[in-house]
Amino acid sequence: MTVLLIAGLDSSTGAGLARDLAVLADFGVTARLAATAVTAQDAGGGCCVHPMPAAMVAAQIRAAGPVLAAKLGMLVNADIVAAIADTLPDLPFVLDPVLATSAGAELLDAAGRAAMIARLIPRAALVTPNLPEAAILTGLTADAPLQDLATAFFVMGAKAVLLKGGHADGPEAVDWLHRPNHLPLRFAAPRKPGTRRGTGCTLATAIAAQLALGKDLIKACDHAKRYLSAWW
Repeated sequence: MTVLLIAGLDSSTGAGLARDLAVLADFGVTARLAATAVTAQDAGGGCCVHPMPAAMVAAQIRAAGPVLAAKLGMLVNADIVAAIADTLPDLPFVLDPVLATSAGAELLDAAGRAAMIARLIPRAALVTPNLPEAAILTGLTADAPLQDLATAFFVMGAKAVLLKGGHADGPEAVDWLHRPNHLPLRFAAPRKPGTRRGTGCTLATAIAAQLALGKDLIKACDHAKRYLSAWW
């Protein structure tokens, strides 16, 4: 079982490809990699980004060989998004729309966001935004009704969207899986104190691993949510 990871390299190893690799190892799933950027990140929130040439990203995807699923994270810019869209085979992938670091450093520029909306969101098996990311991508507010946020993603062509509740309030962190013509499904876990980097990477990669292992989307989201809660 092999998953292609397309994301940036976080020098702190708290997120990005290093975190993704650790998740796949926990599930006994083999990884193939396509690095979109090298970043220098520190505990104080500083971040320096060096994008990979788009042609190199495409070459890495082609060299990966057969895989069963993919997880897309940090995509940096429109050229890299286009390279991925042109090269990625027709397979189930989880798109984690990484827009910024936890400290607010930009990881996908405006043109890249537009390209992602046009070329990757309609192809993804699942899109996994947190509420601030959902607001930016849809043009709504982070406290808009979840169904409105989901509907905006469906207008973009999304097949399914998991709206993550880590930035909401309450004793539980609740994620809602929305699919056209289906009732939303709730995945909850006790809210943990403080914050931890890499939670979005961890959840999306765990879902991709479960898809590669043959689970359907609902079971994949449920297993990944429980895995994330235990990891925290």
